[in-house]
Amino acid sequence: MEHLIKHIAAHFKTDTEALKLEPIQHGTRQRHNVCILRFDAEKYLLKQHDITISVVDAGHTPSQIEAAVLTLLHDNGCRVPQLIWQSEHHHALLLEWCGEFTLDALAQRSEKSLQHLKPLLPDILRELSKIEICFATHAARFAPYVFRFNAQATLQDLLERAKKVVGYLSHLSDSPMSAVQTEMLTNAWNGLADRLQNAPMTLGNLDNNARNIVIRDASPSFIDFASIGWNWQEMRLVQLLNSIGAFLVSPSETGRFVSLLDRELVGIYAEWVSTHRETCLPAEIAARVDSHHLLFYLSVIDQLLRAVAAPETTENRMLLEAWGDAQLRFQSALRHIIDTNLSDDIHTNQMREIIASFST
Repeated sequence: MEHLIKHIAAHFKTDTEALKLEPIQHGTRQRHNVCILRFDAEKYLLKQHDITISVVDAGHTPSQIEAAVLTLLHDNGCRVPQLIWQSEHHHALLLEWCGEFTLDALAQRSEKSLQHLKPLLPDILRELSKIEICFATHAARFAPYVFRFNAQATLQDLLERAKKVVGYLSHLSDSPMSAVQTEMLTNAWNGLADRLQNAPMTLGNLDNNARNIVIRDASPSFIDFASIGWNWQEMRLVQLLNSIGAFLVSPSETGRFVSLLDRELVGIYAEWVSTHRETCLPAEIAARVDSHHLLFYLSVIDQLLRAVAAPETTENRMLLEAWGDAQLRFQSALRHIIDTNLSDDIHTNQMREIIASFST
């Protein structure tokens, strides 16, 4: 990104020699489109978007979308990076530095680190809620940047794939499902699917994962807003508070999935939603989160199964490289399906019990 230095130097009214670029390491890989820029005693994030064509009906590029969205969120008190400088010609943004570590990286460090992260999680929920309110309040201003994302079709695909995974897990079991179990599974799955498909959606970010929450001085900031659209907030919550740990595997780590959600945190979220967004009971909101969490890890197993079945394809090779030992990842995902109980919902818990019976 050396070619951007002279433009940024002009913005700061300084010489190019006063600016220094440093790479950003993400686990075992160096990030290619972001770097640290140092000027005086300050650090900034310099980002250049790879996609340079318009991606929404209004004709905006990802760089233009992110600049506009970040500015509106920041101006309304949301914890997102402040936009310092922008080059539409080079599709580049200079952003406030928000922290050294992502939530994803911190969650992967050790089991002990999860206790240190626990006090931070309610703060993350509060900030996520503020962002949701900002999107809802200023929906008309965000409208030109909304991506045509078919959330219903995506969810339907996830549900179909996940149901096949349950069938596969049953096939691996020494004892096939009884007629009673099969009927129970069908009813539970239909109940789970109906709940998720009929829930209301909210406007917000479409790129949600634990890498996009950055921590500085025990304060979280949300990053990466190059694509926004309509989706389920409960799905966003599950994606944000589950650590994948891609490319973070080292010899001292086993490459695992880490869920930062528990019943207490889900309860806090559910109470907020039933007070500020919807009139339904908190138990229904908690059930949605629980169902999305179950679906999330069934989807993870689906990706692993497809990758192991055809490891030579580019996409699958990259996934296996990013996630590490496929067997360990499979067992980690299965444990989250069986052990992570986030609500008292009958359908989700029946699904959990049936899948657990396959593993005994």
